[in-house]
Amino acid sequence: MKKSSLLLLNVLFSFLIVACNSCQIVNTNLNTMFIIPQNKKSLICKIENNQVIEIGSVPISNDSKSIIVNDEFICTIDSKISIYDIKGNLVKQIVGDFKPTSLNSKNKVIYLGGKSERFNNESGEIFTYIDLDKKDFELNKVKLPIEISYGKAIDDILLLNNKLILVDNLVFPKYLLEYDISNPSNPKHTKTKELKNNGTYEHIIKGDVNDNWLVLFSTTTGMYGSSDHIIIEGKSNGYLSTHRDFDKGGNNVKSQKSKIKKFKDICLIDNLLYILIDNSLYCIDLNGPILEKNLKKVDSEINEIQKLIKTPNNKIIASGNEKYELIK
Repeated sequence: MKKSSLLLLNVLFSFLIVACNSCQIVNTNLNTMFIIPQNKKSLICKIENNQVIEIGSVPISNDSKSIIVNDEFICTIDSKISIYDIKGNLVKQIVGDFKPTSLNSKNKVIYLGGKSERFNNESGEIFTYIDLDKKDFELNKVKLPIEISYGKAIDDILLLNNKLILVDNLVFPKYLLEYDISNPSNPKHTKTKELKNNGTYEHIIKGDVNDNWLVLFSTTTGMYGSSDHIIIEGKSNGYLSTHRDFDKGGNNVKSQKSKIKKFKDICLIDNLLYILIDNSLYCIDLNGPILEKNLKKVDSEINEIQKLIKTPNNKIIASGNEKYELIK
């Protein structure tokens, strides 16, 4: 594994240990429901007796990001911020002066990350929140403890009990910004860590964590092609990657060095790491050797899986454009 990859992961893993003494990750919300994006709408669902129960739907596009807040509200982001009640009725739409890129929540407070695209001294990373206990649902901007830069964004928001971590990673330098959210509507900055660069134009797509493991999925792009990286840290360490060469037209083509073309998503369930490779689902037991040859294909009725969804009760949903499946 690249030394820079290990350094980046060790920084993030040390954040998680500080944030939670035994790395016990607990969902501080009381959600039982979750969203399954489909092609024309998104389904509001929950699991009963090991079956997915559809409760309703909401007009959320497949490429937007959404969360359920305490089984009472739904918040979604695309070019705007939309808040629905749990039945899918629109409550409020907010068009801010920034592009939202990430969201999470604790209790009835929604945290939003994004970027401002204005050419002035306030352009760059944005961190804000909405307190749903207040009727106005106003955006409350939080001043960041770093020098913001045009083009940069808050690309992910991780919640660990009373710790909130902003991942600022689109353009180097990249940071982890930690906040104390013991009082959810009053986030207080407690720590800043600079991340080591893991490659040219690196973007961390997604992270996942549980009691034993931390997993980061990122992409990089260079002169000769693009690469995907999955870094595993915890009871043991591991690294999976794939590379795509550029053809003469500048298009990605599968490298002769790898059987895999592209990683698309990850989901960590206990000691099993599920990976969406191209459009098929694979898993690997992290208790064993973390090698590409140990990836095992998971049977699914969906021919082309688009994304993986972790439910509040630690199950995994494979979602396609028109179908979904609870993986058992």
